[in-house]
Amino acid sequence: MSRLLLGLPLLASFASATVHYKLTPLPSSKSLLVAITLDSANASETFKIPGWSPGYYQMADYQKKVYDTKATDSAGNLLTVRKLDSRSWNVESANGGKVTFSYKVQGDDPGLGFFAVKVQDDKAFLNGPAAFMYSADRKTEGIDLKIQTPAGWEVATAMDPVGDHSYSASGYDEFADHPIQLGKFQTKGFMIDGIPFSVVFVAPNNTAACDMDAETERLRKVSVPALHMFRGASFRRYLYILHLEVGNFSGGLEHRACNVQAVANSAQLHLDDLAAHEYFHAWNVKQIRPANLGPFDYTQPQRTGNLWFAEGVTDYYSKLHTYQSGIQSEAWLKGQLLAQIQELQNGQTRKVKTVEDCSRECWEGDGFSVGDLSYYTKGLLAGFILDAAILDATNGSKTLDDLMRLLYLQHKLPNPGYGEDELRNAINDVAGVDLSDVYNRMIRSTQELPYALLSKIGLKVSVPDSTANPLRLAGSRSGAPLGYSLEVDPNATPRAKKLYQAWLHRLD
Repeated sequence: MSRLLLGLPLLASFASATVHYKLTPLPSSKSLLVAITLDSANASETFKIPGWSPGYYQMADYQKKVYDTKATDSAGNLLTVRKLDSRSWNVESANGGKVTFSYKVQGDDPGLGFFAVKVQDDKAFLNGPAAFMYSADRKTEGIDLKIQTPAGWEVATAMDPVGDHSYSASGYDEFADHPIQLGKFQTKGFMIDGIPFSVVFVAPNNTAACDMDAETERLRKVSVPALHMFRGASFRRYLYILHLEVGNFSGGLEHRACNVQAVANSAQLHLDDLAAHEYFHAWNVKQIRPANLGPFDYTQPQRTGNLWFAEGVTDYYSKLHTYQSGIQSEAWLKGQLLAQIQELQNGQTRKVKTVEDCSRECWEGDGFSVGDLSYYTKGLLAGFILDAAILDATNGSKTLDDLMRLLYLQHKLPNPGYGEDELRNAINDVAGVDLSDVYNRMIRSTQELPYALLSKIGLKVSVPDSTANPLRLAGSRSGAPLGYSLEVDPNATPRAKKLYQAWLHRLD
């Protein structure tokens, strides 16, 4: 069997594991067989399938794809399996000891797979929470995984390899956050500062329509700014999984040391902005995170008012870093930011819901927004304005980058995540002045965003009055939004011009 090993073996991790998983794809039945072995099981053990997947704030029905559950003891004797509720199964053994619980997962996720499991004749994909149950009392114990594949299948995952198709994780949260691509695909790679990056192209009939070398080079360029901004990373290797087919979702999902993107199999992918967003999550949300987003409670919605920061500020950096990578122009960057201003201002929900409200209530919406208010959009603009406010307060010596580095040092795993009020306090610490009024206005009120603060960094913003201009949604003949503009102010002061350069180029 061939295999894709994304780093050096860590044999010590494998030896310390107390929970053992075995994964076997079954192409003939389009399913996966999963077996979980506990060497020292209690007389009663409960196994659960998660109710949601970190990064996508919607409850899922993963349990509906689980079937053929059974359990055995060390001698192979069948044990009683009792279903406790829709997502929980209980196994009882007279004397405890070694217990193996197994089940199958139907692999019928649309496209090439994304949020769940897809098994085909020549390939399979699994998103961890959709495939792997966990022992309710053993989520923090060490894990090892053995994958048994059909002949000729490869394995791609960012999990720590420990041998031939064997991998390890420190606990369930880490284990479940490493998606696994199996089967036939094509792989490219590059190095940044000694860290190996792999790009896996998964396509129908194993035929990618794009120039894989050119697309890999674009991904390399867009991967540099965040790594340099944070001055390092918590991952030892990084994996891009590109699914070149769209099922019921087009876009990306972040994971601890990986992201998965589902896009059309076209001649040009140019995933720059999307890739930069999902990649930036390796720091912001996987390490810098709200307190209840790791360790995870997979049984119910985990509400926080700070998704605007986890997702919106990440989207701000995806655009800034795409520009800084050299792939896109300064005009492109300002055009992207202007489009976000237009989207927010053309909505109505912003007048009755704060971005904190939107963050907490997205579980009842589509996972991205409430009404026409997206915490991505308003969060991006809040990050943009906070960046300008910090630059102004520090006379250009600090930017939002300094806030991100501070939060990374304070909250990266295994440190706990930040509380609901900690972001505001950290912003004030970095700025050296009290920006609470600015923060509260943007995040905790329905007032209009203080776009005037962008003049501090030499930018002139024009936003039409929605009551005075009922035709604000119309476009000009050139296609530009009528009445909206974001441009460098030709009359900006020398100080503002200097701060504009500091904003654009992140002078260190």
